[in-house]
Parts: sequence; C-alpha cells; structure tokens
Amino acid sequence: MSRGLGRIQRECLRVIEVYLEANGRPPNTFNVTVEVYQIKRDRHGNRTCNDAQHTAVKRALASLRRKGLVTGAQDVRIESDGTKMFPHVRQHNDGSYSRHAERCCFWSIVKGKETTA
Repeated sequence: MSRGLGRIQRECLRVIEVYLEANGRPPNTFNVTVEVYQIKRDRHGNRTCNDAQHTAVKRALASLRRKGLVTGAQDVRIESDGTKMFPHVRQHNDGSYSRHAERCCFWSIVKGKETTA
C-alpha cells in the first residue's frame, strides 16, 4: 500500500501550481502532461505526448481529484441554439482555423489542502 503521493502525482501538483502562477489561468491535461514529462518543442514548435504518458497523467489527476487535492473544470461552451460544444480551435498552416470537438479539462489546486509526500 502506498504511503503518499507518487512521482507523477507530485509532479502534477507542482506543474499546476507553477502554471497558474506563470500564466494566470489553469492548465489543461495536455499542458500538465507535457510539463510532467518535460517534452520539448519540435522544429515546428509543437509538443506531442504519447498515449501512455497522457493516460498516466489522467490517472494521476483523477486520483488527486478523489483525494480532494485538485479540481477539474470541463471547458464547455453553450451555443446560441442551446447545444453544448467542447471547444478547441486549431490553426492550420494556411492560416485558416477549424474547430474540433475535443474534451478539455482545466485543473486547479484546492486551497486549504495539505499535501504530504
């Protein structure tokens, strides 16, 4: 039985706190993943993570949520006709934009909770 938080859980908490301080807004799961695994940008300026890394971070964040250490908020936009959209805007090389339905969760640390490693 584990006695404390695991390495990925500790890194998730650190990344969320640092990201909030640096950017003034909460990171999404992808931002947490690329920071936890310290993924560098490629020559095109993109950062990509593999499925195993993304899944490990999602599980760590879910565990932290169950423990009450973090909270996640779904990014949902309600359109004028009442439909719910999971917004994600992507810019293409030709300068055009497209929207893809993609679930996105933004993470914050719950204030007043002490973390013991």
